[in-house]
Amino acid sequence: MTENQDQKNEPEFTLDIGTGVFAIIGFITSWINMVLIHDAQSANIHEQLKIFWYFTIIFTTIIPTIGIGLKNRLWGYGYILGFATAGIPFAIIVELFIGGYTFATTLFIFTILWIIFWKAWRSLKSIKMISD
Repeated sequence: MTENQDQKNEPEFTLDIGTGVFAIIGFITSWINMVLIHDAQSANIHEQLKIFWYFTIIFTTIIPTIGIGLKNRLWGYGYILGFATAGIPFAIIVELFIGGYTFATTLFIFTILWIIFWKAWRSLKSIKMISD
């Protein structure tokens, strides 16, 4: 199979209504998560619990992205990029560190998932097509 035919079957990135919807969902989820982190920092709770709130960024990024990406990988792109994008206005408006942390962590997770999950999935799919 030539590379040109492969791109016709599966484009690298196209915007559709589902990608936009999941980008908005990711943005809202990220914003709520960052507000919870911000509120936990000012609350009178144990220091280790405050640190745990930062790990929620990882959990609310990876688990939904993989779940959505299994259905449609472009929707997964939309969710995680919407999640990352929310960090920029949050960093400007509310708290620089929390917004910057969310943006940087989410882009790092996006890169890892893109390399491991989607590239590997595409490679396995092309191997299966050749063997058929």
